[in-house]
Amino acid sequence: MRVQRHLTISIPIPPSLPPAVVLAALHTIEPVIRHLGILSRYESIPTRPGVAAGDAFFAPDDPIVTYNIYERITLAPGLTKEISHPSYFQLTASGVRGRADAPAGITAWADFSVRAIRDPGSPEGSASTPSTVAADEEYALQEVLVVEGNSLLMPFVSQTMQDSHRDICSKVVEEIVHKYATGFDYFNSP
Repeated sequence: MRVQRHLTISIPIPPSLPPAVVLAALHTIEPVIRHLGILSRYESIPTRPGVAAGDAFFAPDDPIVTYNIYERITLAPGLTKEISHPSYFQLTASGVRGRADAPAGITAWADFSVRAIRDPGSPEGSASTPSTVAADEEYALQEVLVVEGNSLLMPFVSQTMQDSHRDICSKVVEEIVHKYATGFDYFNSP
């Protein structure tokens, strides 16, 4: 039987880093891919027509970008194997969302977004997008992750996903901080 697990990860964005820069970095998609824990390589590939048809996670009229993800898994000490799977991405107003159709029938949907950290005294639903908030608000990179697979695999998969995706989010923020400090311009990058 297939089951789902829902995880939410939030990593604070340093006040010295404008949230619009984090959003621009997410819109390049690659920082999210680059920090996969067992990544060996990745490549952009043509998107098959209808790949997201019927998947309510994706907006029906917005373009989908596809990457083939290659990961090196350890089978035993000293024995590894490279596996690959497609991952589909779509830009959103607050970041990027993606779906990975991984081996063993595991499907993961992830929504990476820049969110204002709501002041505890603020009313529910008052969070704003990065372009419409006061300069002194705090922000976070938030990932909402849904993992689906065989119920026998889920205890291992959900713990592994929580640990690895917290690491991904932390490394994405660290990379953006470093590149921003060295003058990298995400707004004009290819």
